[in-house]
Amino acid sequence: MKRFAAFCLIPALAAACATSPVALTDAKPVPADRVFAHAQPIDGPSGQLVVVRDQGAFGAACPIAVYVDGVVAAHFRTSETLTLHLAPGPHVIGAGPSGGGMCSWTNEAAHRREIAHTVQAGTQAKMRLSITQQGLYQITPTGF
Repeated sequence: MKRFAAFCLIPALAAACATSPVALTDAKPVPADRVFAHAQPIDGPSGQLVVVRDQGAFGAACPIAVYVDGVVAAHFRTSETLTLHLAPGPHVIGAGPSGGGMCSWTNEAAHRREIAHTVQAGTQAKMRLSITQQGLYQITPTGF
């Protein structure tokens, strides 16, 4: 019976650690001291990319770095959001580990996940940051 209870408890605990999307209205802004690029409107045509990090306990101790074309834009903690202002055209948006201690890796670039995103002038797109239960960083389009 104890084995059966443990067998049933493990998935429940794993689900409790999973992250979940955060509505933009519930997310708080990334503090200015963790914003490094693309936070200010640019001269000329531009589009916006709104990035929001999931809420939840899994990976909460580790900030996630967001990159635009290989340059770190900001470090996100859980339930935080930031609007990036980008020139129209193709960009590579990445997410990976940021920080020291248990959050650091020997080769952070090896753990970075990247996706292609084309910015259109005058538009706004949304992306979601998360860490899977396997410890993989993700950045994906979202409707939240």
